[in-house]
Amino acid sequence: MSKQSGLGDGLIVDGTNLSGDTGSLGRIGGGPNPLVVTGIDKGAFERIGGQRDGGIEWSSWFNPASGQAHAKLSSLPLINRMITYQRGTTLGKPAACLVGKQINYDPTRGDDGAMTIAVQSLSNGYGIEWGEQVTPGVRTDTGAASGDGVEFGYDGEDYLALPGASGDYASTPDAAALDITGDIDLRVRVALNDWTPAAESTLIAKYTATGNQRSYALAVTTAGALIFRWSEDGTAEKTETSSANLGGLAAGATTWVRATLDADVGGTDANVTFYTSDDGVTWTQLGAVQPVGATTSIFVSTAVLELGGQTLGTVNRLAGKIFRAQVLNSIGGTSVAAPIASAATDTVTDATPRTWTVNGNAYVSSRTRYGLQAYLQVLSFTGTDVTVKLQSSADDGATDTYADVTGGGFTQITAGPTSERIATSSALEIERYLRVVTTSVGGFSELSFVVVVAVNLTETEF
Repeated sequence: MSKQSGLGDGLIVDGTNLSGDTGSLGRIGGGPNPLVVTGIDKGAFERIGGQRDGGIEWSSWFNPASGQAHAKLSSLPLINRMITYQRGTTLGKPAACLVGKQINYDPTRGDDGAMTIAVQSLSNGYGIEWGEQVTPGVRTDTGAASGDGVEFGYDGEDYLALPGASGDYASTPDAAALDITGDIDLRVRVALNDWTPAAESTLIAKYTATGNQRSYALAVTTAGALIFRWSEDGTAEKTETSSANLGGLAAGATTWVRATLDADVGGTDANVTFYTSDDGVTWTQLGAVQPVGATTSIFVSTAVLELGGQTLGTVNRLAGKIFRAQVLNSIGGTSVAAPIASAATDTVTDATPRTWTVNGNAYVSSRTRYGLQAYLQVLSFTGTDVTVKLQSSADDGATDTYADVTGGGFTQITAGPTSERIATSSALEIERYLRVVTTSVGGFSELSFVVVVAVNLTETEF
């Protein structure tokens, strides 16, 4: 995207479009007020973030017409106002929103005869929030309607979505570096739709029954345990299962899992050890070490390396999300495969490097996990009632149907102008695409409105 001017902008105050009466904006800013916490042993200031603040200042032309600048701004109400500055007025464009107090209305007449009014607003409760417009400027609905989706998740956490049907998987071709015969270390960051799945669910595998090309695989059992499968000859299967399970994880919860095979312990045994982690760095052992009973080895197969299934996505398929994975030659050794989902390119990338293909109805998307805030400005309304709400989808409705965002509905509208700010749970997962829909019980013939959404990329408190 190239540099832009500020032409074609908009300013809305409490449901009144003052864009035509606004000459300029002097300040759109805010942030945490710094707290000085300098120790006596420091040679420079130390600061930490304090309370949020924000403000919008602008210059308005004098317009005494009904519902325009003078009538709207001169009253200087004691209650909060909601102000939306639109940087452009098309779908997906940035916008700054503020709930706060209007603290002045200061007209000035220049010697050239121009009559302008300085207006300042300061935030109250939330600071200033930048978001994206999920309506194309001012949107007008004449009945219940669904808007176009806007992509929000590109700065979130990317993942490979696996619906769980036959043929839904990602794969990279067989390569000599993947043909590990001794110690191996498999790691996956994953979210299962159900951590006690109806059928065994494969996370990562180089394991194909066709032609007896079995090497190694890591999966989750129906009891929620981790299971490591391997073969010494491509035909006969060997397995070890964790003595503890992951069944306590909530449906859709995300975690790192890991399995290591020490193929030769003292020349008499082999061990499989399972782990979990919150960050993929610090690992906690899951259950007891599982002794194999003899030294072992892994068959060199021609199978592809797969995410989400075995035998080209037809066996032990996973329903959920895989964010990234890693195959290491030896325990904590050299990485020979490191697939990472990339929403920016809609592919699975790999720095080792490997080329991955996403197959079937699997797809790459993104999410954030810290909720959102949304601002509604209703400019006019004719009818009995209308409800404006947000819906989300992982792939803009292509295979993942849009569904209501929990806590993403505004209060039912029966009159306008009006405005409202809402916030979802700060722990809510937000999918990659958002859209605005309108619904009605008693019907309506006209609704003109603007919605701006700020998706949180980190934990956010107000």
